[in-house]
Amino acid sequence: MGATVALTGELGRRYFGPLTGAVAGLLLCLMPNTSRYADEARPYAFACFFALLAVLLLHRAVDLPRPGRWIAYGAAVLLLGLSHIVALTTLVAHVVVVVQHRTRRVLLAWGMAVGCALAALTPLLWLGLHQRGTQLSWIEPLTRGSLWKFPGMLVGSVPAGWLLIGLAILAIWQPRGNVTELTVLALAPVAALATLSVLVEPYWVVRYMLIVLAPLALLAAAGLVQPFGPGHSPAGWRSRRTLALQIATALAVLSLAVVPDQRAVRGATAKNGSDYRTAAHLVDRYQQPGDGIIYTAHSRTMRTGMEYYLRHDPGQPHDLLLQQPAADVGTLRAQEYPDPGKHIGQATRIWLFTYGNEGDPTTARPDLRAVLRRGYRTLGIWTLHHATLALLRRQPSR
Repeated sequence: MGATVALTGELGRRYFGPLTGAVAGLLLCLMPNTSRYADEARPYAFACFFALLAVLLLHRAVDLPRPGRWIAYGAAVLLLGLSHIVALTTLVAHVVVVVQHRTRRVLLAWGMAVGCALAALTPLLWLGLHQRGTQLSWIEPLTRGSLWKFPGMLVGSVPAGWLLIGLAILAIWQPRGNVTELTVLALAPVAALATLSVLVEPYWVVRYMLIVLAPLALLAAAGLVQPFGPGHSPAGWRSRRTLALQIATALAVLSLAVVPDQRAVRGATAKNGSDYRTAAHLVDRYQQPGDGIIYTAHSRTMRTGMEYYLRHDPGQPHDLLLQQPAADVGTLRAQEYPDPGKHIGQATRIWLFTYGNEGDPTTARPDLRAVLRRGYRTLGIWTLHHATLALLRRQPSR
């Protein structure tokens, strides 16, 4: 994300001038999700970087068409698709850049570069289309509430999200320079995923659209720094002082607005996932030899999260229902025994780790609920961030 900020500044300088580029970079630095995704080992930060790199390399190739520049651009598009398929929706903005030049040579070179990149991505696209049921079955349908929450979830702060949009509207309202291109770059992924979610099946996941955060910051900077840009200059020292005050005030307001969310993204439970660390600490503290553990049925994350934090514990509870690990199956979910009731065995104590905060965690295992409620009593229940951990002990036979 640090490199993304640098590219944001460079594109802002190229489009509107040095001051706009600097302000755009500062705006992006202030956003809580810039910090969050810089810290996560996930592809979304790479998608943001390659989305801007591809735009910059496209401009270089269009300004001075040479084979080496088109090859570099095609490589950036390939890496963009490899980082996240949804990020290819930004190619709509590339069409705007190419069409503005209206030369056959540029159109042909661009088509070849993009065509080669998409051809190389075909196997990934094919695999993705055939794994939709497994990978995307958890996504909820798009609603008006989802659209309303989008700015805050994209930025990581509700007030900062709406402030950025307000500043971006100022730039769109008085278009100049490359505002049209940036507007398409910011809106195309959102429009594409919204359309697919309504007409095909749900694809609306805000982090998939993190690629629009930098273009939004660029538009906001352009709206804030109105006097500067190619062909524009302040009328005098009073105008410069007014502009400096305007920029300083906006940055100060945004800085104050994001403080709570900046603190939140640095917390131990900043992600939407469960608090695996605390759960593992509790298991390590209260476990006994011979303990077993079971998880929410069909979960992609609960087993993986607990195993990660207990990976150095030789005495960790035995996974009672594990038939094959996810890595051996080749999916995100481990394969459990088809008859779980027979594999609980004679475990004296069972840890039950489930997603969400339920008063009765056995509801997360309807296939075992009767057995657990009839044959075990609860020794303890811990309510965690997006998780519930319970310790059950077998009741003596009557």
